[in-house]
Amino acid sequence: MRPVRIHHRLLVDDDVEVDFALHLAGPTGAGKSELAALIQRHFGPDLDARHLPGSWSSTANALELLAFSAKDALLVVDDFAPTSDQGDVERAHRGADRVLRAQGNRSGRLRMHADGTLRAAKPPRGLILSTGEDVPRGQSIRARLLACELGPKDLDWSVVTASQKESAEGRSAQALAGFLQWIAPQREALQERIRSQVPQLRERAAGSATHRRTPEIVANLAMGWDLFLSFAHSVEAITVRERNQLWSRAWYALGRAVAAQAHHQRGEEPAQRFVELLGSAIASGRAHLAGADGGRPIVDGGAWGWRRTREGEWEAQGERVGWLAEGNHVYLDADAAYAAVQRLGQEVGDRLALTPQTLRKRLKERGVLVSIDAGRHVLTVRRILEGQRREVLHVSSRILSPSEPHEAETDEEPGR
Repeated sequence: MRPVRIHHRLLVDDDVEVDFALHLAGPTGAGKSELAALIQRHFGPDLDARHLPGSWSSTANALELLAFSAKDALLVVDDFAPTSDQGDVERAHRGADRVLRAQGNRSGRLRMHADGTLRAAKPPRGLILSTGEDVPRGQSIRARLLACELGPKDLDWSVVTASQKESAEGRSAQALAGFLQWIAPQREALQERIRSQVPQLRERAAGSATHRRTPEIVANLAMGWDLFLSFAHSVEAITVRERNQLWSRAWYALGRAVAAQAHHQRGEEPAQRFVELLGSAIASGRAHLAGADGGRPIVDGGAWGWRRTREGEWEAQGERVGWLAEGNHVYLDADAAYAAVQRLGQEVGDRLALTPQTLRKRLKERGVLVSIDAGRHVLTVRRILEGQRREVLHVSSRILSPSEPHEAETDEEPGR
């Protein structure tokens, strides 16, 4: 069968484009590339898992140009799998940050000609579907994509094999071509339908404690699926009952994806990550809390970075990052705690990309700070510790206690 060539324009206006990306994450052998290829083959039967257009091994410059060229089309960028070498890990995440941020912001990097004039920007003009063993890190990046975890047993390989055979014969490309031919004569009416229904879908999807971008992503994906189901029903490929069932299944699946997305985003939230890393630094003996007098805390000294020597004496481990006072109040030395967290973050490849001042603001916004000095308009408080008046961050010991993990907010069930 001769390949189907597809030329089309966006269904919506040029100024209303896709400002998010999708990401399939899972271990080797889970079928990420095969699943992504099934979607990519709607744009050509030869685009199988061995001939995907994009790869994260390419340079960020090359991927930016590819995303610009793939106008109104899906672009699979395969195999985001940073190696164990710390330098390679950092480069991989920087490249992903650059490409996915451009997709989310619909902006390209400005460059200059040799004569000092600006070159035309080349922003992404389609939809990026990424795959990888890891998820690109960074709260703002994860807010710009919908990440879906794929386990080793999640795919029905008999269905995948059958779909691969049909895609190789051009069936998927023919389906997309038919969809676009159905859109063309009613484009303006469908644009109005999108403008009307997307806000309603966004409101339905907003009933969970997720990043504000997530409901918008869900609404746009749901709208696209709704239009395709309308097309399938119009050509009598499905019945009304099947259409309703497929819509319900898709909406439920999007709700499940949002629930997983909340965990991805919370894990990258700077204040939450600061608390986790600081707790780990104390628990592992890289840092410790002292009592108000500088000695071992009266309450549970073993849990706050103190260990017994062979002689039975208590000894502080690592650098002092704060003090544990009566009433389970923790007063952090802001600079020392920040430095300890950054050192541990560097070891595990997850340094905080915030200045100390911005981090303090995030801690307040997340409700981590127990009190602030409102009279002086600062986020620190003054306390007498080890005989000196100090500027410290006031938090509760509960957020650092290994027996009482901190949850700054409660996630409701998404998708309702």
